[in-house]
Amino acid sequence: MKNTAILLCGVPLMLMAGCSTSFTKVRSAINEAPDWYAERRVQIRGEGYPDIADIPAATPAAQPVKSLSASGDVLAGLQQQFFSDPRAEVGAGAEGIEKVGAELRAEFEPGLPEAEFLSESEIAAIRASFNVPRVTEGLYQP
Repeated sequence: MKNTAILLCGVPLMLMAGCSTSFTKVRSAINEAPDWYAERRVQIRGEGYPDIADIPAATPAAQPVKSLSASGDVLAGLQQQFFSDPRAEVGAGAEGIEKVGAELRAEFEPGLPEAEFLSESEIAAIRASFNVPRVTEGLYQP
């Protein structure tokens, strides 16, 4: 019983001592944290942000519509600059594009020319050289 009482008293005391040292380590780590850590802790807690009631209302001089019309003016200027460039000209339009397409298709219509590097007898000789009966027997029937 005496041994059990020693264990029952000793174990909690050791746990408290271990926890207190870990708390002191955590406290020292927080105190030695980098400069940005304090700002990040405030962000995580949700502090430091303005309330919706504190957000100022739009003034008549800074209306969103005015900035949108100004960006529309910038867009119109950029479009004018693009269309005035000679490289942006389409040419004859859709008809011109169809004409170029027809010319390109006409180049491919005749098909491939006949092969001039091997005659039919040379091709038959090459096929015959690969015709080994023990390999092709029953597999290839010309």
